[in-house]
Amino acid sequence: MLAFVGGLEFDIFFRGLLSVLVGVVVLIGGSYLIVATNTGSRTGGLIAFGALFGWMFLMGIVWTVYGIGWVGEAQSWSLEEVSTGDLELAENVDASELGISLGRSNDFFASVSGADADERQRNALEFASENEDRLSGWEYLAASNPRRGDAQSAAEEYLIEENVFDTPNDYIPLQFGGFALGGKPAGVEGDSVLTRFRKKAESILNPFHGQELVAIQVQAVLPQPTLPGQAPPIPVADESADVVTVILERDRGGPVPWLISGTRFVPAAFTIINAILFAIVAYLMHIRDKREMAIRAAAT
Repeated sequence: MLAFVGGLEFDIFFRGLLSVLVGVVVLIGGSYLIVATNTGSRTGGLIAFGALFGWMFLMGIVWTVYGIGWVGEAQSWSLEEVSTGDLELAENVDASELGISLGRSNDFFASVSGADADERQRNALEFASENEDRLSGWEYLAASNPRRGDAQSAAEEYLIEENVFDTPNDYIPLQFGGFALGGKPAGVEGDSVLTRFRKKAESILNPFHGQELVAIQVQAVLPQPTLPGQAPPIPVADESADVVTVILERDRGGPVPWLISGTRFVPAAFTIINAILFAIVAYLMHIRDKREMAIRAAAT
């Protein structure tokens, strides 16, 4: 027995399990003992369970809103299509319309310039917002946009899996090669307070999630030898190579992805279950109070 107890110290699972059990017994059991001494065992039990379910209901709301705690399946990107060359020939209709907007030479942002990469990205965002009617509903994603970074990581995996490139060193993402279609409006760097408030209000007032596509464009790099004793050269895109466009669709996961993502489905279900249990306990206490009031009224 001593060896078994000593072995638990090195097992993270059992240490965590025992810590939770002790916490539950001390917190809930201690609260029950204190309440039960004043109200009786049955009423004290109902009050303790009501407090427990009510607290877990409130905690579930926080988990659901922020997507933390006991979460479900994480969102991911599924491959829709890999288009090489003219994007307007893509099988996906929306991607084909984007290809028509960008032109066969992919020169939609040809007039955008700047002193450095950050300035060029800002100018590209401004240019895209001024000409959004030409992008067929697509939204340009700057290099600093988190949605582009997330989708670009998934696109790199699919480029290797589909044998489009052998290694990540064989290609380079295009400077202006990130576009999104659908999804809820998301705040980006540089948005004003009013713009962020408007996007958040639109997201709340429209609870339904439509299809969300992201197009990531890459191009093969020029072969450059690495000289002995020097750092590897900076990758340079091969202008003569075809532009490869990876079209991804966001997989929200869960049984009802059009309403709630898989990440928030588990805490939402947790919240609903605890709300029902709290309502049942509250109703039982209400019935008990009415019975006691009737008994007191009859006695007087």
